[in-house]
Amino acid sequence: MSSVAVNLLMNPAVSGQTVPVDSAGDRFFSLVAGLAYHAMLVEVHLTPKPGLVDLLTNGAHTDMDVPLFEASASSIRPYLIRFLDAGLRFSEQPADGLLRVLRPIGLEAEQAMFAATKGVNTHKGMIFGLGLVCGAIGWLRGKGLTVNAQYISQTIKRCCACLVVDELKHRHVQTDHQPVTQPEPRETHGEFLYREYGLTGARGEAASGYHTILSHSLPAYEQAVSNGYSVEQSLWQTLLVLMANNEDTNVVSRGGMHGLRFVRTAAESLLSQGGCASPALEASLIELDKVFTEKRLSPGGSADLLAMTWLLSQIETLDRTGFY
Repeated sequence: MSSVAVNLLMNPAVSGQTVPVDSAGDRFFSLVAGLAYHAMLVEVHLTPKPGLVDLLTNGAHTDMDVPLFEASASSIRPYLIRFLDAGLRFSEQPADGLLRVLRPIGLEAEQAMFAATKGVNTHKGMIFGLGLVCGAIGWLRGKGLTVNAQYISQTIKRCCACLVVDELKHRHVQTDHQPVTQPEPRETHGEFLYREYGLTGARGEAASGYHTILSHSLPAYEQAVSNGYSVEQSLWQTLLVLMANNEDTNVVSRGGMHGLRFVRTAAESLLSQGGCASPALEASLIELDKVFTEKRLSPGGSADLLAMTWLLSQIETLDRTGFY
């Protein structure tokens, strides 16, 4: 078991808060909820990160800083156990309908986040991703099935199979054929990016069962750790792999497809120079942060996936050690 997991298991009260015990009567859910909360802190505290808020700079964000992210994470934390419990309680039903019971909790978590940040969107994408992971874990736990990255991925894939069709493609077709006399519903950010560029964003990632994590970032993180690199170095490597492979809609919203190509090329360049094996990586990331900040590019979608990658790695460790 990882040192983080052991610490959270033995000391579930973090930052003065106590995590409740799950409905199954053991402490597995409290451990997972603690890890999910910790994943948000791991992401924001990783320094440096190009274009993103970290302990050195606020990156491309003028309205965010580390204390705001910490307050946001604390406001979201109570909902993580609720996602787990909702998945557990729904486990007698097919996973296809799981999203329906997770969404109301996610909306409550968003409201708590906005209250804590005075309206700043620090973790909306993170709530969506961590909510799905926790809900899937609860569902698998209730089924008595293996809880690992592959099973979580397949559960989320079933849960979100219709997301892109129902919320992007269907809406796009409806909007194109509405009578001009009918008021057009307000288009969301994700719907705009799908209409303009065909990007499916967080919905597409979820519908794929987080293919980018399973195929790219999780193997990259675990390989770096197994090669003896520190958690910090391994997370840098993982972030670069995500930036090189993720169709990050946060980047596209700020810099268009040209901005996305720039981010991908920059990440690929650092990976080709050795990534975490390069002694110059930290300095290179600091310089890249200046460039991203000047161009207002923020790979926020990749940051969300980074936190989820770390969390799934911790779950993989628990599975390998036979903890639960």
